[in-house]
Amino acid sequence: MSKLVGINSLRFFAIAFIVTYHLFREFLPGGFLAVEIFFCLSGFLVTSKIIREIKTTGKLHYDTFLRSRFDRLFPTLLACVLISLVFGIFANPDVLTGARTNTLTALTFSTNISELLTGGSYENTYLPNIFEHTWFLALLFQFYVVLPLIFKLFLKICDKSRDAIRSSGITLLILSISSAILMACYGGFFGMPDRAYFALDSHAMALCLGSAFAVFNYFKPRAPRTVNRIPFIALIISSAAMITLAFFFRYDSPLTFIVGMPAMAVLTVITLTCIIRLQKNIHERRKTRNVVRIFEAAGNLSYGVYLYHWPLYILLPHLLPYDTAIWGYALINVLLSFVLSAVTYKAVQVENPLKKFRKRRRISRISRVAVATAILIIAGFTLVRAPKTSSIAEQLSEAAGQSSEELTEQTVNESNYLDLASVLNETIDAFDENLRLAQDLELMPAPTGSLAATNVHDAKVLVIGDSVTLGAKQAIEATIAKSFVDAKENRGIEAARTILANYGASGRLPATIVISLATNQRTITNEILQDIVNVAGSGHKFIFVTAYAGPLQPRDTQNAALKDYTKSHDNVYVADWWAVSHDNWSLMYADHIHLNPSGRTAYANLLSNVIRGMR
Repeated sequence: MSKLVGINSLRFFAIAFIVTYHLFREFLPGGFLAVEIFFCLSGFLVTSKIIREIKTTGKLHYDTFLRSRFDRLFPTLLACVLISLVFGIFANPDVLTGARTNTLTALTFSTNISELLTGGSYENTYLPNIFEHTWFLALLFQFYVVLPLIFKLFLKICDKSRDAIRSSGITLLILSISSAILMACYGGFFGMPDRAYFALDSHAMALCLGSAFAVFNYFKPRAPRTVNRIPFIALIISSAAMITLAFFFRYDSPLTFIVGMPAMAVLTVITLTCIIRLQKNIHERRKTRNVVRIFEAAGNLSYGVYLYHWPLYILLPHLLPYDTAIWGYALINVLLSFVLSAVTYKAVQVENPLKKFRKRRRISRISRVAVATAILIIAGFTLVRAPKTSSIAEQLSEAAGQSSEELTEQTVNESNYLDLASVLNETIDAFDENLRLAQDLELMPAPTGSLAATNVHDAKVLVIGDSVTLGAKQAIEATIAKSFVDAKENRGIEAARTILANYGASGRLPATIVISLATNQRTITNEILQDIVNVAGSGHKFIFVTAYAGPLQPRDTQNAALKDYTKSHDNVYVADWWAVSHDNWSLMYADHIHLNPSGRTAYANLLSNVIRGMR
């Protein structure tokens, strides 16, 4: 048995975790950890091939190795990119923003570098790149470029190939430990999870560990046994531990990078050891058990499923009716991913596909060429149609630009104020006190459409929000009298505490404070909400806005936490944006999160109605 039985089942196990994480992120928040399983398996299998070549020929052909890895990865990747662009022709153009650059980086195995240079985020919910998941292949291929160089270096240094292999294994183990330290530093201690996740130096731990294990297995082979209880028990325990990690570790947790990812890599090595020891047992079960055969066959398609499921995840909400249930999206995604993966596997991953193509009848060859040509034409048209900047980004940029101008003007005014204060300190203090007293005596709200407050301390309503609120800034300030909007992209609800503390330290906070920061937040607790209320002090009324982040990113637990908190606090209210927007995509742009002109008006009216209805 030259080929290990059970490896494909482990691949299937890993891809199930990753797909579940993307489709049901709240259910399996740590499913992304399964990429460590793929990395460890890749390092083990590829290094085993290198060792066999060195053992057989005494040499390692670098160009042949790279060509074999390229032939393994690129054909399926190219097919996925082209077919995804064909689906994209039917979607809103905003979804394809930057598709030309994204396609180029995907096909050149440089997506991870692009994400690092442009400040990309792994958990980006704002018009995500339909080929963002190819960071995995980019990092994998970059490792393939480096790995054989280590072996070639020691083949030149050492007299015996056996010594060269051993030295390479020790080096890879050291590199694995070093990479784990870098990941812990960047992702755990420095607060830079994306830097830790996308870079090869900090995310090569599992790859190097799998490679080092392949060397260890070469020198210390374990004879397979038909019956052995200890490996079987260890296999069950390691699998259960992997599942536990996937349920309890989140991407935004520092412990994920310090503990979670190294633990998943080590558990993969333990699982591999058990598979090797149980080869006879697993081989016999494959002959008699249909389930094992199904898992092994499905594992062959895991690479294609991984490639196809993410573009479908992005595109399906724009291709299916808006009232499709989440499980409907998930079911269609999984079925299409497996079908497309099976077709691609048969077309481009079989041995000598061109030779097989030549043996077909002329009509069959013509039809296949016609299909391929149509795919290329449609994909090319999609790339031409793809915008460089989305309408959402333009709208947010306009809003942010306006905010920047207002902030600059305010800063200049404050600077002038400080200059005058040195001369007219007493006069200004008296004026400020009279102004505050006058504001306190204003019992009737200003009419709708009145001018917004130019300063947070002159406002009656402070709105703290994220990019959704930023887009609605003008509508809010035109609808709610004496309102001041402080909104910025990618904010979470925990940012509200710092913002309120800073405003409170420099002056009086408005009587009504609106917090709209649940869109990007993964976890909302009573403790977080209580801290926000406490830092503002007494005498304020709060409005927490529920979030809608698209059909595939439910915010049920976050919204429920906001509503539960208001039940026990008389001065806290809820503006239920989710109830208004979740079944009305006409209010939003292509990402089904950010607001178009109609959505901005509806959003502002919702806040205005809640403010008028407060006791």
